[in-house]
Amino acid sequence: MPKVQNLVGWRFGKLTVLERLPEREERYHTWRCRCDCGNETDITEDGLVHGNYVSCGCRKQEVQESIQEQLTFVDGTCVEWLNSRKERCDNTSGFRGVNQTSSGKWKAMIGLQSRRYYLGTFDILGEAISARLEAEEILHNGFVRAYEHYAELAEQDPEWAKTHPFYFRVERIRGEFYIHTTDMTMKDSAVT
Repeated sequence: MPKVQNLVGWRFGKLTVLERLPEREERYHTWRCRCDCGNETDITEDGLVHGNYVSCGCRKQEVQESIQEQLTFVDGTCVEWLNSRKERCDNTSGFRGVNQTSSGKWKAMIGLQSRRYYLGTFDILGEAISARLEAEEILHNGFVRAYEHYAELAEQDPEWAKTHPFYFRVERIRGEFYIHTTDMTMKDSAVT
């Protein structure tokens, strides 16, 4: 077994090493650490020296809270995410929202405001991609344009914004998308 270095007093991010704990398994050396927030936690030596742990977990919570402050969420939808859509690493077709079924066909889906919409199953990948792109233009890009226009008007007239909150609702009737959003042409009524 390799010689253990003494980490007592060392700092790793927000963690200060207090003591080495008795061996649980021969290959893992575990250390009790105190976080700057006051919590104590036990972490393996590898976890400390390789930078896998820099706090008791409070740092992760701080980062998550700061992300919420930096991003614009409207009705559970992140405007910045819609503006910078990327491919998912687990996508099997090479195009977002399009996956191959067990029968070899291509299924297209899209999501917005915590809802998923089935766009169809297609024999040809290009048809599924076209359906997805058309839905993105209507839903994702439509949402972003509507919100950006609303935000501009709200900044110009905060009193109007107090009585006219932003909303963007999607209704699907016989395969067609219908969008209901805050009326921004007349400042005294809302479209329903």
